[in-house]
Amino acid sequence: MKRSPLILLFVTLFIDMLGFGMILPLLPIYITHYGGKPWIGGVLMASFSLMQFLFSPIWGRASDKYGRRPLILLSLIGSALSYFFFGMAGNLTVLFAARVACGILTAASIPTAQAYIADVTPPEKRAGGMAIIGAAFGLGFAFGPLIGGALGQYSLFGLSKLATPALFASALAMVNFVLAYFLLPESHLDRSAPSTESRRGPMEGMRSIQATLRSPALRKQIVVYAFATFAFAAVESCFSWLIIIRFHDALLAEVVRAWHVGHPLLAMPPDKLQSTLEAAQTAATTRIFGIVGITVLFTQLAMMGGLGKKFGENRLVVAGTLIQAFCLLGIAFAGSLPQLWVASCLLSVGSGILTPSLSALLLQSAKPQERGTISGAQQSMGSLARIVAPPINNSLVAMNTAVPFISSAVLMGVSFLLALRLRPLETAPASDMPAGSPDASAK
Repeated sequence: MKRSPLILLFVTLFIDMLGFGMILPLLPIYITHYGGKPWIGGVLMASFSLMQFLFSPIWGRASDKYGRRPLILLSLIGSALSYFFFGMAGNLTVLFAARVACGILTAASIPTAQAYIADVTPPEKRAGGMAIIGAAFGLGFAFGPLIGGALGQYSLFGLSKLATPALFASALAMVNFVLAYFLLPESHLDRSAPSTESRRGPMEGMRSIQATLRSPALRKQIVVYAFATFAFAAVESCFSWLIIIRFHDALLAEVVRAWHVGHPLLAMPPDKLQSTLEAAQTAATTRIFGIVGITVLFTQLAMMGGLGKKFGENRLVVAGTLIQAFCLLGIAFAGSLPQLWVASCLLSVGSGILTPSLSALLLQSAKPQERGTISGAQQSMGSLARIVAPPINNSLVAMNTAVPFISSAVLMGVSFLLALRLRPLETAPASDMPAGSPDASAK
């Protein structure tokens, strides 16, 4: 197996996730800057995920027919354009339009990357290969939030300081597109038609999920993935809101205390108080996301080092769901930022071993010409969770910051129980795919 395609894919994904990591922790700041509430942030995330849900299986199938490389390039140029308009947004309407466009154009990224990895790795090394995605996420989240927080202190071209991280992410995505265009090779050469054209359409995500659920070889894995993703959606959608709301008074007291050290006889001006508080919230949020990213990175390095082969992917899924269930409870009841750091780090360990192991178990059952389709179905299931969960979680976090994480711990506990039924990796026969699946004609 040549290592160079995986190295090049890793670099491409890392730069992509760096831009993503710069923006995600700051979404609540963008929302509140334009007068929005937590539930607005939930709807914003849901609109992005809805587009991912509708388009992930379409792009996944397109990668089976036209190759992985064109779809990865589409995702990168989509990131560049959407981040640009996100940074230039002057109100919530433009902000929503930019995120919707980003959801459509970047829906090809992860399913195509998963299929790319499956193309160039043998089955016994597939979990380690899938960990490349997690490692790219880890690096992106280790450095992206910190870079975004630092850039948010400066203004470009007279624009709001909030525009700077998004514009930098746009420029980064454009550079990434150029690098991938010239350096990233195609991995998929067997392009026998995976399905009939009549099955394409905006609801292909639901058909892909239904077909996967009907497959004896895939049903257990996709159900575990569904519960785990619904559970983890609370972290993705309202973790930053938890920090801003739960620790508002503590951060405010810290800001006022620092002001009085330098200005003992002066009251802090309201506008100065607000801007300094936002800076403190940004620092607290990006710091935790950075810690999480570093933890995920080290976990993914362990996965690429053969952790799945040593313990078995099915056992790692069990361990990952159990760790996350307890850590979600820890986040729910964390009374200080250091306690939140510890719970978040352990949660990242659980996520880091769960995601690549479960993806390996799922994609092992697919033929080479089906991997993009199956990966697209997996992403559609994840997007479906992120459509439903954020508006609910963000509404709950505004009332009580513990509730969304307690309910997510329960869902992750269900994932743990379901994961106990999973079996080790083994090649599934062609008959395991249901006759009515989108890939039946490829058999």
